[in-house]
Amino acid sequence: MVRRSRRWCGALAVAAIGRAIGTTTMRVAGAAIIGAAGAMLVCAASAPARAEVGAYLLFDMADGTVLAEYEATRPWYPASITKLMTAYVTFEAIREGRLAMTSPVRISPQASQQPPSKMGFAIGTVITVETALRIILTKSANDVSVALAEAVGGTQGGFVDRMNAAAAKLGMSTTSYDNPHGLPNAKQITSARDIAVLMMALAEDYPDRADFFDMGGVQLGKRLLRNHNGLIRRVKGADGMKTGFICASGFNLAATVTRGKTRLGAVVLGGLTVLERDQRTAELLEKGFQSLQNGGVVALDGFDDPDGGLAYAAVTGERPSLGTVEELAPRPEATVANRRDEVCGARRPITRYDDGTVSSLAELEAQRGAANDYRAEAARRARLRAERLAAPRDLPPLPTATAANEVMGEAAAGVVSEAPGDAASGAGSAPDAAAVGESLVLAADTPVRAYAGEALVPEGWARAAALVAPPPRPARDDAEATMMARADFAPDDWRTSPGRPWANPLRIAAFAVPLGDPPPERPLGYLGPSRAIVPIPISIGGADDTRPTPLSGTVVGGGRAPLPRTKPLVEPGAQPATQLATQAAREPIAALFTTTVDPDAVVRHAAEVRAEVGARVETPGGGS
Repeated sequence: MVRRSRRWCGALAVAAIGRAIGTTTMRVAGAAIIGAAGAMLVCAASAPARAEVGAYLLFDMADGTVLAEYEATRPWYPASITKLMTAYVTFEAIREGRLAMTSPVRISPQASQQPPSKMGFAIGTVITVETALRIILTKSANDVSVALAEAVGGTQGGFVDRMNAAAAKLGMSTTSYDNPHGLPNAKQITSARDIAVLMMALAEDYPDRADFFDMGGVQLGKRLLRNHNGLIRRVKGADGMKTGFICASGFNLAATVTRGKTRLGAVVLGGLTVLERDQRTAELLEKGFQSLQNGGVVALDGFDDPDGGLAYAAVTGERPSLGTVEELAPRPEATVANRRDEVCGARRPITRYDDGTVSSLAELEAQRGAANDYRAEAARRARLRAERLAAPRDLPPLPTATAANEVMGEAAAGVVSEAPGDAASGAGSAPDAAAVGESLVLAADTPVRAYAGEALVPEGWARAAALVAPPPRPARDDAEATMMARADFAPDDWRTSPGRPWANPLRIAAFAVPLGDPPPERPLGYLGPSRAIVPIPISIGGADDTRPTPLSGTVVGGGRAPLPRTKPLVEPGAQPATQLATQAAREPIAALFTTTVDPDAVVRHAAEVRAEVGARVETPGGGS
């Protein structure tokens, strides 16, 4: 799907036609019309049938009542929404007492090799389970997701087994997992319906963990990690949950909003851009609360009409019963949606929100009125232009070349033709033959025609006299006029024929002012201004080794094993420099690079060496 919406193409063509109608220069008008036709041909070959989100589901978080849905059971790639299940399985392990929020999560070689989004922690870095959860639910870091999976499940495979078991227990009939983070994987599929089931399970089973999903961001030292879920900052009452993106899935979002005692959830899958995804999700939630008040039907503005930029689907009528989330039937025969070409193709996607939005219905109605007026004026000018070009023209008679030659011949022979002005002044000299001919057959602003040469003289063309400009038309026996070519195809510097003046039929007052470009058509927006956030501070380390340990203490995730904790390189109480020299004298140099050491001891040793060197520098006469 090429990134041209039909609304965009139509606006381009209307603007081109408007320029054609608003100009009196024929060549420019013709070029504008050709450009409009070309734009429509290009758009017809490349415009998408639908430039919209791929699936959505709006429901009540309390009982699962469906308020609106589209393709809610179609298989879809979840992307980083997978991390909702990662959090669910972790909460489950904590509740069972197999680990705690303060248990250590160590970055393994396998975890450090994950592609972005990632934190980039060094191998061996230790953080707590709580810190890991807060990072993956805001920053969506894939390396931390793998480390957490290894800490909870012993291996990635063991953790994925627990994810699939939890999905089966919850009734997520379309879902299967093959990794803990959601990176591209053909086996990793879900649906909007299954994501909604997981959202309700998180809210019902772990209500005390709600603060993990409504974080505006986290602060790690000087690094501020904002939550990728922008609705938390821009929608009133937004309190969760998770975003996701890979090329094949498009931009996904699972979100919840609480107002009063009502909490609604929305799942939007396959957005072409972040803005489109967020706007559509906010629109669903806003209209969902209106529907609960008046019982109206929830529909997205212009969802079925790519040209409906100014469409507004009011929440009216009577909403039909759509059942509950659990009652939505899966579609095992359906293929998994893939939006790679639309989202990550050669051209940037174009959506209805690219030109901005308006914040109120009054502004939307004002735009609609301006757009209707523009279209009406364009249509009126088009009709008037067609009428002017089709109307017969009352042209003066065309003098024959024979009459023009006779007059110019007499002037060349010296025949005096007294003019009224000359009679009063007594002028009686013979006028210049060229001047007489020009006064007869040439307009003041018409360039004099040059003689082309004998080889190019058309048949029937007669020379009036020596050194006299040739007549403007071939000599003909009859005086019947020959129609000229349409003025539409004449160049900018075209002048009317001296023998047959033809006025431009479009040079009238109605076309004096160009029509101009069409007015903007910006849709109604549902996102408010961004609010300031208060990030939650996190840090590296802080794990409590006395707490329950992960299920497996073995090396997990593959790759090179981390350095084991053995006897420190520097023994407590020994002088660092002398101890290092003693060990170097006792063991071969190669042994220093093969002996396994405690990484923490190496860090302490480096600090002690720096302190000792600094003390020597500060002491006068100290040795190096």
